[in-house]
Amino acid sequence: MLLVFKIPGEILEALVLAMQDPKSGVNSSEQKLNITSIPHVIAGQDILSWIASHMKVDNQEAQTIGTMLVAFGFIYPLQDHKRLMLKPEGSFYRFQSPYFWPVQKWKAEDVDYAIYLAKRNIRKKGTLDCYEQENYNRLHKWLGYKWDFIVMQAKEQYRTGKLRNKSDRVVFDCQERAYWIVHRPPPQTHSAMDYGMDRLIDPNKEEVK
Repeated sequence: MLLVFKIPGEILEALVLAMQDPKSGVNSSEQKLNITSIPHVIAGQDILSWIASHMKVDNQEAQTIGTMLVAFGFIYPLQDHKRLMLKPEGSFYRFQSPYFWPVQKWKAEDVDYAIYLAKRNIRKKGTLDCYEQENYNRLHKWLGYKWDFIVMQAKEQYRTGKLRNKSDRVVFDCQERAYWIVHRPPPQTHSAMDYGMDRLIDPNKEEVK
């Protein structure tokens, strides 16, 4: 059975800030993602151990707290990015940019999501994930009167992104993708931002690909 927790975002924010303290926070390192070196990567096991030690809780409680941090978008997975839970064994994460934290309270608008999908469609040369393609088609129909503007913005953002060095570009792409996975999750993906019984599933079950 899935348990839904209500913890103020300010408490989670304070916890994440403590975890990023250069002296007493979670250890980070540089890791290879495909062929790109990504800085400030944290291991799932290190997150779990830090929470258990600093909050004086057992591993199960630390796991629950860690999963909340992932589900609310304060930390994001680098590998299995659609699985919004903390996996201690062999998994790597990064702290999300504060700009994308839920405590910012800026609404995830359809136009912004359409721009993101259009940009992703350009970058991936038309090979979006199935659920992304369905959302892209739906938004294209729904926002047709704005589509020229949406594509123009997507092209400009893509062009600007190409000016960054590769490591920074990959990091930002991961941050942006993580934000939309939380706020526009794939079907049957556990997310703390969801509403409705169709999303309240067991996060330990295998996801629909």
